[in-house]
Amino acid sequence: MNDDALQRNIRQTVASLGLSLKGRTVLTEAASGPYCVTPLIAAMAGARVIAFGKSTRHGSVEEVFAQLEQRLRTCGIGDCVLTDSLTPEAIGAADIITNSGHLRPLDADKLRHAKPGAVISLMYEAWELRDSDVDIKACKNRKIPIGGLNERHPAVGVFEYLGDMAAVLIERSGLTVRDEKILLLCNNEFGPYIAKTLCAKGARLGVIATQTHRERYPADAVWLSDTPGQLNDHDFRDASAVVFTAYPFDQVWISPHGPYPVAFFQEHFPRAVILRFAGDIDTPALDAAGIRYFPQDVAPGHMGILPSDVGYEPVIRLQAGGLRVGQAMLEDSFDVNGQSIGGIITS
Repeated sequence: MNDDALQRNIRQTVASLGLSLKGRTVLTEAASGPYCVTPLIAAMAGARVIAFGKSTRHGSVEEVFAQLEQRLRTCGIGDCVLTDSLTPEAIGAADIITNSGHLRPLDADKLRHAKPGAVISLMYEAWELRDSDVDIKACKNRKIPIGGLNERHPAVGVFEYLGDMAAVLIERSGLTVRDEKILLLCNNEFGPYIAKTLCAKGARLGVIATQTHRERYPADAVWLSDTPGQLNDHDFRDASAVVFTAYPFDQVWISPHGPYPVAFFQEHFPRAVILRFAGDIDTPALDAAGIRYFPQDVAPGHMGILPSDVGYEPVIRLQAGGLRVGQAMLEDSFDVNGQSIGGIITS
C-alpha cells in the first residue's frame, strides 16, 4: 500500500471507530510489513507513542526504524519514540500497553513497572487470550485490566477476511480454490466465515465443525459431521486439502491419540494435505504416517496464516480496533456506533 493510500485508510478507520487518544501514551511495537501501522494509528489518533522494536528474521531493527521513520514523516507525525530498549520508564509511562508481538510476553517482570490506571489492550478477541502472551495472574494482582476486541464489530470486521486468508493458504500450498474438493475441519467461530468465502470462490467444500454454528454455514457447503468419529456418507475421500483450525491454538489437536487422530486422516482423507490455519499438530506423527501438511514450520500456538498475508487493510482494522478497546477501558465505555467494541476480560 502506498503512503497516500495508507494514510487515507488509517484516517478513515480512526474516524469510523471514534478513536481518540489525545493526552494518552501508548506503548506498542515497531514492526515490519503491514504491522508497521500500529504506532501510526495511535499517533494519528493523537497519542504519544513509544514503539519498541528488535531485529528479527524479517529485518534488522535499524531497517525497521528507518522504514517507520519514513512513514511517520509522510504522515506528519512527530510524537513517536522508537526504541530498542524496553525500559521500566517506557513501560511506566504507558496508559495503554498493546499485546503486540515484540512486547510479548507481558509477564510479571515487565508489568511490575506499569503505572496505576494502565490498561492492556489485546489485538484479538477475548477467547484467544493465552497466558503465554499476557500473565493474567500478574494483571489480577496489580489490578491491570485486560481488554479483548470484538473483531466482528462493523467498524472492524476482521472476521470477514478469514476466508481470504484461507484462500491464500490454499494457493500457497500449490492448489487452487475453484473446483477444488476441500474439507474444512473447525471447532471455533472462524468456520462459517471461511466457508462463506471458499464456497463463493467455487470450492467444493465439506465441513466437519461444531454443531453450535451449523446454521451459519452456507447452503452449498456439505455438512459431514460435528465430530470426526461419526461421518455422514460423503464423496470427499479424494479431497485435496483439509483446512484445519482449532482452538486453543496452543493445544496439539492432531496426534496419534488426540482429538483428531492421525488415523482418521489416513482412513478418510488419504490424499489431502493438512493446511494449518490454526491449532498445533504433531508433525513427527504425521511424517511417520506419510501425511502431508503445510506450512512446514509454524511456531507453537501461532497461526499458519495471518491477516497481514492478505494486505494492510485487515491489519489496520485489527490494530485500530484493539487501540479503541484501550480507549474504551480508560473511558469505561465500550459502545461504538451502538455496538460493543469489546470488553474487559480481567481487572
